[in-house]
Amino acid sequence: MYLYQNYMRLWREGLVNAGFSPRLPDVGIRYWLEQMERAIDTSKPKTFLDIGAGDGRLSLLMLRSGYLNGAAIEVQGNAKSWQAITDTYGSFHFYDGLLQEHVAAMTRNQKFDFVLLSEVFEHIPLPDVSAFLQALHAVLSDDGCVFLTTPNFDVQGPAEQSAVWHEREPYGHYKHYRYQELEALLKAHGFSMVWHAFECHKFKSKLYNKWFYPLSRLDAKLLSSKKLPSAVRAIYRYLSAPFISLVRGPLYGMACAVHQVEKRWTDQQSGATMMMCIKKD
Repeated sequence: MYLYQNYMRLWREGLVNAGFSPRLPDVGIRYWLEQMERAIDTSKPKTFLDIGAGDGRLSLLMLRSGYLNGAAIEVQGNAKSWQAITDTYGSFHFYDGLLQEHVAAMTRNQKFDFVLLSEVFEHIPLPDVSAFLQALHAVLSDDGCVFLTTPNFDVQGPAEQSAVWHEREPYGHYKHYRYQELEALLKAHGFSMVWHAFECHKFKSKLYNKWFYPLSRLDAKLLSSKKLPSAVRAIYRYLSAPFISLVRGPLYGMACAVHQVEKRWTDQQSGATMMMCIKKD
């Protein structure tokens, strides 16, 4: 559970909770992080690569968990935020652009034992998938593994019917895959499945997510919105403290129930997200 505990610390410090309240951490992410930890234990990494790293929350989690020799890559990443991370962790490197563009530079001195590919694969245009997988194969060490998560077609349906279809939202989703389809695609590019799981049971979506996301976002907005005078924000923080303390209990109880459901009953027909650990053949 070290990843979960470290993530909660980062959340409360305001480092991995963009748009959410540090007072209402996402305790419902526990099962997801347990699967990430399971993948890390598969390869015992000395080096890691975070592909499609976004705002850097998973890179920071790896770094704060003792995995200091790493790198991240993101298209048009926030230069200021990433500079702050690279300044703090001297052995960590950031690449701006696509993986296919940086393979030579990344592999000049080493390859990566653990690769994070979290909620990225669905964003890759179909004509680029083959080149991306070839690049992924090139940067992964022979004994390394990839932790890949992506929407599950059987629950979320086709990408073109989602609100984040790339024709509706910039950098949106191009394709949602079925497990068997993605397994075959990976095998055709030199990867084999070590294990797989499913996450975000329908129970979580209908119970925990329904309450956590709006409450945490609202609290964050009222705490930090520049539209409100600083005195009003300070008064809100003080007066709302008892309510926030009261809310944390039920959210934690919901998260514990969700965790048990996800461990016992989440499958291809009920989990919104596929999670897999893959290696080179």
